[in-house]
Amino acid sequence: MAWKLLPTDYTDAVWSGLKKYTQVDNSDGTVSFNDVTTYTNKEKSFFGAKDANRMNEALNYIMSMLENGTNLYEEFQTYFTTQKELFKSSGDSSYQELTQYFVNLKAQGDSSLAQIEKTYEEHMTAYEDEQTAAFNTWFAGIKGKLNEDIAGSLQNQITEVDERLAALEHMTLKNLFTVPVAIDNTGTTLLADDLGNAIVADWKYKEE
Repeated sequence: MAWKLLPTDYTDAVWSGLKKYTQVDNSDGTVSFNDVTTYTNKEKSFFGAKDANRMNEALNYIMSMLENGTNLYEEFQTYFTTQKELFKSSGDSSYQELTQYFVNLKAQGDSSLAQIEKTYEEHMTAYEDEQTAAFNTWFAGIKGKLNEDIAGSLQNQITEVDERLAALEHMTLKNLFTVPVAIDNTGTTLLADDLGNAIVADWKYKEE
């Protein structure tokens, strides 16, 4: 059996002032005293019979070997060799258990990750299907209303927006801004010449 080291962390119990006791009256007419002193480090201050017996057993064993002519050096060498083997065996077992634990943990992690990816793909596929179906339903409801005139009007509006954006980009890059002159606050009535052409104003921003 492996030797269990004896405690080496005993401490002295500490208290402040005099010890305090309460008196207990026993049923047989005697009295007892209960120690109610507040101690510090009391838990490790008691040297009990268990530790004393273990020390005496170890000392008796050593003295018996000396009296029987036992070579203590060889005995201790054998003891330490045995302890070394026990420690190595325990360490190897713990290492194998730890390695297996990490293998199992990795397998669980891989399984969880695969499940998360699968669930995500399933949700995205379902979402895409739902959105596609919703768009098809919406488009089916309005495509009959998009006759050639409406479609042409939409195209003209798109073309007009593109032209305005191109003109605005050109004016910004060239620092040459041109706008028609309005004659009311709404900006819907423009100043025009005799031919109906809008009269424009132009300017440049001065660079500082």
